[in-house]
Parts: sequence; structure tokens; C-alpha cells
Amino acid sequence: MKAITFHGVGDVRAQDVAEPKIVDPTDVVLKITTSAVCGSDLHQYHGRGGVLVQTGAIMGHEFMGTVEDLGPAVRQVRRGDRVIVPFSVSCGQCEWCQRRLPTQCTTTGRAVFGGRFGHVWGGGQAQWIRVPFADHLCERVPAEMTDHDAIFLGDILSTGYFCAENGGIRPGDTVAVFGAGPVGLLATQSAQLFGPARLFAVDRVGYRLKLAEEFGAEPVSLDRGDPAEQLRALTGGRGPDVVLECVGHETPFTQAIQAVRAGGTVASVGVYVEPSLGFPAREAFFKDLTLKMGICNARNYIVPLLPLVRVGKLKPSRIITHTMALGDAPKGYAIFDRKEDRAIKVMLRP
Repeated sequence: MKAITFHGVGDVRAQDVAEPKIVDPTDVVLKITTSAVCGSDLHQYHGRGGVLVQTGAIMGHEFMGTVEDLGPAVRQVRRGDRVIVPFSVSCGQCEWCQRRLPTQCTTTGRAVFGGRFGHVWGGGQAQWIRVPFADHLCERVPAEMTDHDAIFLGDILSTGYFCAENGGIRPGDTVAVFGAGPVGLLATQSAQLFGPARLFAVDRVGYRLKLAEEFGAEPVSLDRGDPAEQLRALTGGRGPDVVLECVGHETPFTQAIQAVRAGGTVASVGVYVEPSLGFPAREAFFKDLTLKMGICNARNYIVPLLPLVRVGKLKPSRIITHTMALGDAPKGYAIFDRKEDRAIKVMLRP
């Protein structure tokens, strides 16, 4: 089969690899119908923080498809079912899965499809994929939902909503979203569900800020100076009640803490791959801040968010800018990484 494989920093290739097979009785093999390039795939693409997968490893953790084969113990899905799968691999049975923290699964070692943590599972930028613990991980998708509407439930839509939920947004609050990439844009959409009076989007890329405006956010350009100063000026000197940090770098994390009002909340879902970062603990302490951060347990959000997408309260497909053949993924990685051709979200079709 064709798959996108890793060969070093900045080097992904479309190659022929062996097709996956059923190994354990709880497995299914999916024929992938749509996959995507995620911002966190770029950590591996850049070698950032030492995050490198093995040469030849199949990339990608955002995917969906139809069940083509299944193990004898699978009961909840059948051949031909169209399903979405979360980005993290979990068993559904261990202590942490039972505590609704599947990203901490001890059975899989906190594994991610196409990632290097825990057991190494093949990724979804391919024609087929083996999915373990299928009764736990696979969720059927209604026939009327397009792939582009459904696929982000497995990662970035759930992550954006999780960030907004962690922010504890109350009706009438002022909210700022740091980062207008795919996660930040979906956090912006999600934040609107909680009734903020004002919503700001902070970024440097003009076309991303333009889309954030379409979602109801007021743009704050990093090219115009310190975002904390800008946000205070826009809020009568107090700062936003809630800041959602969706980048995963030390600078925006620090700026979020500087920008939020005293007694406010910072929620962070940016993926930090470096082992440590500077933390303005003194400022956070004296501002009486609440900080919530962590990796999204996307399996918990697929079912409750699905109807919000079906009825149009969330419109995740609006962030899609490019749909390419699987073999064109190296070009997709390049334009997404370089922010060329107004790229925001690159989808791949096998």
C-alpha cells in the first residue's frame, strides 16, 4: 500500500509499505478514506525537542475510514462501518482509561498513532491502518456526515473544545485565543458556545486572523507589538478573563500569563515537546491565576461533540484549505510548514 513515511528532518515520502493485518482479536483494519496533516506532525517533521520517529515510520494521527477486516473479539463495529478514531491509542480497561484519562493508558504506554511514545503504532497517512481495541476506539459516523465534517472529532476539534471548556468561560466573559492555527481556530469556534461577550484571536499570519474574524473574533496581530499590552488596551487595562493558549511554545505561554486579568484563567493545549520551559511563576502567583493544561482525551469528546457538528453549531470543515492526493503529502507538509498558498489545514485522500 501507499503511505507517507518519515526519513529525517523535513523529509517525508510517499512509499510502498506492507499492508497492515489483524494481529490481536480486538483489532480492525480500516480502509482510510481521509487523513490530515496536523500541527503536531510538524514537531516530528522539524525534529523539535528531539521528537523523531524511526526512519520509515508511517506518519499521521488524524484519519477516518471504513472497517475492512476485524478480529474475532470485535463486537461493536462491522465490516463496512464508517468510523472515526481518536489520535491516542488506549485500551479502555486499565485504571486510567476507567478514570476517563485514556491518554494516560498504561496498556499502550500513552501511545499515539504515528507517534513515538509507548508502543509504536503505524500512522493514518496511508491507505489502510490497523486499529487495536476497536470496540473502545472506533465510533461510527452517521451516513449524512461528510469526512471533512467528522474527521476532526478525533483530534483538533475535541482539543479546541477541551481548551475552551478548561478555560471555564462564563457568559459575558472576555476571551483571548493565542494561536490562529487549526486548533486555535476550532478553540475560537468552541469558545463561542460558552457565551463570551468579546473574543480575541492573537496571531501573526494575516489570513489566519481573517478566518478567526469570520468566527467572531477580534484580530490582535503580533506584528503590532506586545499582545499583552494590546489586549489590556482593548479591555480597559484589565486583560481578558480567560486566555486559551493553542501554540505550544514558551513565548505565547508566557504572553498568555502576562495578558490574562488578575484572578483569570489560562488554559493551554499547545503541545510542548521540550522537556522544560520558562514559567513566569512569580507573576502567575501574584495575579492569583488558575492554570489548566494537558493533552486532550479526545475519546471522551467524540460522542458529545458529534451532534453539535451535525446541526452546524460547530463547523470544523471551514478551516480546510487544501485537499490533496495521498502521494502529494510531501508538498502538503511543505506548504503547511511554510504557511504558503494560505494553507491552514491540509487533507489527504488515499
